[in-house]
Amino acid sequence: MLTKLNPALSAPLLSTLSAVRSGQWIAVTSLPVDDRAVTRGDGSLEEVADAIFSFLPVSRNTSTPLVAWLGAPDDDAHLDAFFAFQGIVRDAERRTLEMARLEELPAGVFASAAAVVTVPSTTEFVFFVCVGQGEHEAAPLVVSARDLAA
Repeated sequence: MLTKLNPALSAPLLSTLSAVRSGQWIAVTSLPVDDRAVTRGDGSLEEVADAIFSFLPVSRNTSTPLVAWLGAPDDDAHLDAFFAFQGIVRDAERRTLEMARLEELPAGVFASAAAVVTVPSTTEFVFFVCVGQGEHEAAPLVVSARDLAA
């Protein structure tokens, strides 16, 4: 029985996240996503991320379970979002996690996500997280390593 759910974890968000299996990716984004069903997060990026990671564990079976794309990677607001999201995930997991970065958002990358959660924000970002616990294999997020920034 779940006894300590984050109050920001709405019923639609909980339903969406409970369907994600170990090794699958979720996306948290401020971008409009028209090509698939999305769940809207109720609150700021920090509130939504805190709610998600109070419920879902991050995979330990992939070397890069966090991947980010920022609309303007040199802008302070984008960097704040990057470090806030990474910090919330680190705090929830109680371990050091580095976040890889996509220079460009590959076409069809949302199709690789088992769930897409939108967050209202004027800052453009997409965060991908591979979730799971126990033994599992991580599904591929991008086609090739060249899509990931150095």
